[in-house]
Amino acid sequence: MKIFSKKITMTAIATSLIFAIPAGALAKQQSVKSTPVSSGVTYSQSINAGTNYINQLEVNLGDPYTKIGIGLPAPIAKTQTTTSLANRDSRDDNRVVGAVNASFFDMNSGLPMYLISQGNEIVNGGVISDLSKYYVSQPIAFGVTKDGLAEIDYFKFNVHVGFEGSNHLMTGLNRERQADETIVFTPQYISQYTNSNEYGIEIVVDTGQPITSTHYGQQLTGQVVKVRPYGSKEKVEIPKNGFVVSVHGLKGLEKFKNLQPGNNISLSLSMDEKWMESEFMLASGPMLLKDGKPNITMDTSNWRASSRTARTAIAISKDKKKVHLVTVDNRKGYSNGMTLPQFARYLADQGYDRALNFDGGGSTAMGVRNQGSNTIVLANRTTNSAERRVSAIIEAISTAPLSDPAHISVSRNKVGTMLVGSNASVVLSYVLDTYYNPLKVDMAMIEVLSDNGSVSASGLSYTAVKAGEDRVTVQYGGAKQSFPVTVADAPTKLTIIPSASKIKPGASVSFKATATDAQGKPIIYSPEQLKWSVSGDIGTITESGSFKASTKAGKGQVSVTLGTKTTSILIEVGDGVSTPPVSSSTFKDIPTNYTFYTEIHSLKELGFIKGDVNGKFNPSNSLSREHAAVILSRVFNLDTTKVGVQKFKDVPQKHRYFNEINAIANANLVGGKGDGRFDSTGQLTRAQMAAILVKAYGLTGESTKKFKDVPASHWAYKQVHILANHKITTGNERGNFKPNIPVNRAQFSAFLYRSLNR
Repeated sequence: MKIFSKKITMTAIATSLIFAIPAGALAKQQSVKSTPVSSGVTYSQSINAGTNYINQLEVNLGDPYTKIGIGLPAPIAKTQTTTSLANRDSRDDNRVVGAVNASFFDMNSGLPMYLISQGNEIVNGGVISDLSKYYVSQPIAFGVTKDGLAEIDYFKFNVHVGFEGSNHLMTGLNRERQADETIVFTPQYISQYTNSNEYGIEIVVDTGQPITSTHYGQQLTGQVVKVRPYGSKEKVEIPKNGFVVSVHGLKGLEKFKNLQPGNNISLSLSMDEKWMESEFMLASGPMLLKDGKPNITMDTSNWRASSRTARTAIAISKDKKKVHLVTVDNRKGYSNGMTLPQFARYLADQGYDRALNFDGGGSTAMGVRNQGSNTIVLANRTTNSAERRVSAIIEAISTAPLSDPAHISVSRNKVGTMLVGSNASVVLSYVLDTYYNPLKVDMAMIEVLSDNGSVSASGLSYTAVKAGEDRVTVQYGGAKQSFPVTVADAPTKLTIIPSASKIKPGASVSFKATATDAQGKPIIYSPEQLKWSVSGDIGTITESGSFKASTKAGKGQVSVTLGTKTTSILIEVGDGVSTPPVSSSTFKDIPTNYTFYTEIHSLKELGFIKGDVNGKFNPSNSLSREHAAVILSRVFNLDTTKVGVQKFKDVPQKHRYFNEINAIANANLVGGKGDGRFDSTGQLTRAQMAAILVKAYGLTGESTKKFKDVPASHWAYKQVHILANHKITTGNERGNFKPNIPVNRAQFSAFLYRSLNR
């Protein structure tokens, strides 16, 4: 690697290394989510071409409470993860709401590889390669200039040493000396010693006053006080009142060979006017866009550019007031990654004016403040199992003060038609102010209001009091959220399971009732609202539906009343009949005392699941991806007649579930494997099931209690704990979820039933 001062004109370099790429038309992009995280910052996620997950933070520098900053480890060589750096820097008057990894760095030393400065203070000297196969072969930086605008442009940083009337360009500042280089070390170097090897000379200079800063525009003069000769292994200490010139190579040695103690020497550090007094600047590369068109300042045939991998970039608008932090993931079975030309075309298609590549691959990371929290969490799926430690990040920062409540998010513990007399409640997720800052909530101040009086509220609970259509509003100060509520006097359909039966004298049967609305969905009621009764001298029944047959023969009825509706079934008690009865509407292998009987039967009654030709459900069998597609297409009432062309290479039109698989793909409920396959006969894992249900029902909010076997690095960490938050899963007695094992048919039915009735 060579440094800033290669003796080649900038025009020649630029002409030889910029590769123009026609933008062309990109494949369809599908939005997954878009959420404001502060008054001037919006986080969004999309799927590009069905194969790449792309995360973006749009930062509006025109917003008075929004700025862009840089986050650096302390000390600079101590790398940290993007999220940990962002959380370290976040405070009330400087709230970090999003961040991405930025500078490339040396994985051995931990030091950034390229120029970084804050104000005019030089944090890291950096290098520039003279080979176009490397990412950074031209001096290009991103930063915020002194006028508060974003910039991506070239820079001219020079380090000169002068003596005896001559001026010499140095090859670097405050970094390890390489072959044929002349490096200057000031007291701001990370070590008190230069640590250069013996194959060179080192000239120690005393300026007569403490050097407390190394910055652009600096001019220093002093006298040589010591020269360490060639071949000496003596450690050279950097003086607090001066600097050291470290020389290697024939040309450098020839220039400095006559310097002796007592000689006068000067040092000057210069930066072009555009970047002087900038808030910060960070060099990286290659440039990806210029004037809205792809222009890549490196050899695009090199593997660094041509490989499909995770990428990170920063892009700006033409007026330099909008900054976009962009990442594209590379994770097997999830996202394919992009080549640099693909990345440049994508960014150009988004309408950005200029863009600069940051460190990618395993370093790619984006952190975001989720609504309702001030903690930065990982938004993308990193290439490796854990987030990599990096040397610098770019931060989107909100300086907005706390203000009045403006946004509230609640969910309902039960969703569906309510029976008069039944209860439900709202669960508060968060309250935000005007600038999307989370607020502490006085629960006593939350109001639950009904438009038409069909429900009455007490605290966060509400009770259905009369039939009708209504709308419930949850209010906290100026923050409001409302949802429709339907209240009925009775279910549309009330069914007793098992149905008409013959029972042996003295036998016991557990009866259950299912109640649905006009759309066939379960209605909300309390168990005590079910009223069981027996007519005829055939036995007794408890409040929970447990029937005990008489010891003598007879005929009668078992009835259940719910609201204003009553349903009855005929019962014959006598010898020679089969007991316990098996309902014609129940699977042969799912008896009434089966753990998930209610869930499985309800889904069957709704037409969502079916058994095999022998009338069995086979609850312990694992669920294939194709059968999950069929069930989901029924649950969401998808149109399976107009599903378009073939979407997956392993699901041709002759596939028995072609229509259902295409329908759930069109609805973005289940995707492919990332290689163009759907893997229809593959087993659906518990983690995949969690992801499907969270996406399908738009669930949010993670449980504070975490499963032991689902670490933060797991791709479905968020989805699994969102399910737990909604009580759709509780895990096993050991606190495990077992995310990677196949889900069986009974478990899937239970999870789906709970999602429907959450």
